[in-house]
Amino acid sequence: MQYAVSSNPVPDRSDAYCLLPSAYSPRGFTLVETLVAITLVTVAMLGPFQVVQKALAASYAARDQLIASSLAEEAIEYVRSVRDRNYLYNVNHASSPRSWFYSMDGTGNDGNCLAPRGCIVDPTQNSISQCGTFNGKPLCPALNLSGTHIYTQANPSGSKPTRFTRYVTLTSVSATEMTVTVTVTWETGRVPYTVTVVDTLHNWL
Repeated sequence: MQYAVSSNPVPDRSDAYCLLPSAYSPRGFTLVETLVAITLVTVAMLGPFQVVQKALAASYAARDQLIASSLAEEAIEYVRSVRDRNYLYNVNHASSPRSWFYSMDGTGNDGNCLAPRGCIVDPTQNSISQCGTFNGKPLCPALNLSGTHIYTQANPSGSKPTRFTRYVTLTSVSATEMTVTVTVTWETGRVPYTVTVVDTLHNWL
């Protein structure tokens, strides 16, 4: 019988097997490593969160400022309509004319809007009423938002109070010229804001 003998001896792999337990044994994170990782992640996310928060606050303030500007312009237009209405009345009642800012200058029964007083106007109700005063400044009630999304001084069913307060102040420049100032105040994120619109109206008669 003949036996074939290989010239390449089989390598001894005993040393490889002795490395397996240490090479593949699982190793967990220590408490310090975990805390450091959490701290790094928190610091990394804090910046973006602050940026988003400031962006949201700025967008809310811009939204409210747009609403306040529209409310101020609405009041200016209403005051102008009062002037025009009195003009038309005097044209049709030449024998018994009334002041060109009747119902807003204290000559009517609605309110006296002449500075330093102030009054509130409500175009939806076609009404003018007197504001109170506090420390020499007008103290007026806040506007309400009706169920049909209309800002009004009235309190219809389903309306909700808003953060906006609007009042009108008239300053007489001459017998034929009046400065109209509309002030809208509100708070966004507990920060007070004010929008003021000033217009000058003249007596056409």
